Amino acid sequence: MKSKIIITGAEGLIGKKIFQYLKSKGYHVVGIDLKNGFNLNSNLEVKNLMRKYKSYEYLINLHGLNDHVDKNRKSITKMNEKEIFDKYFHANVYSNYLTNLYFIKNMKKPKGIINFASQYAVQSPRHYIYDKPKNIFYVASKFSVIGLTKYFATYYGKKLNVNCIINSGIEFNQPNKFKKKLISHIPKNRMMKIEDLYGIIELLVSKKSEYMNGSLIYLDGGYSSW
Repeated sequence: MKSKIIITGAEGLIGKKIFQYLKSKGYHVVGIDLKNGFNLNSNLEVKNLMRKYKSYEYLINLHGLNDHVDKNRKSITKMNEKEIFDKYFHANVYSNYLTNLYFIKNMKKPKGIINFASQYAVQSPRHYIYDKPKNIFYVASKFSVIGLTKYFATYYGKKLNVNCIINSGIEFNQPNKFKKKLISHIPKNRMMKIEDLYGIIELLVSKKSEYMNGSLIYLDGGYSSW
């Protein structure tokens, strides 16, 4: 019998295709997204959400805020530093804390959580490849996702596995000039495609990965190997 999976950010750039792929493969998938009215920064909403889907086995956290993808990026630039900090850490850290915590506490038989960080969760961006550098609070928030992953993996390791995917930048209508600069640092000589994630996700929602816990899984085409 195929696994039962909750996906947050199911309407996002990555989440939408991951949701569709897993569903096409026969997995029992439910999608959670801000666009559908879910507030993952609400303690009560997340708690009730996990209670509702208490028979599910896996959680894939694909929600979050990325300054080079978010359509409201211009509105962020009008905020002061504290407001920007709060926005990133609520979207990328506190919400992940809540979904991890209440999934663990409310599922009948939880098997695993897959958190998503970024290649910039393990090293600084190369600022010169961007016309406008990545926001420092985006980077700091993604580093924090690794901390959350390792904490939950060690504290609840007897109950389930908690792992984190460190993915490279997804190719998505970026200017050719930018792509050439970034690709020059990727040994695979191309940007990442969402399809590159399918195999590792299917591994992590199967018995084949049942001893994998607290791991950082790099899918970056070798970017971090330099």
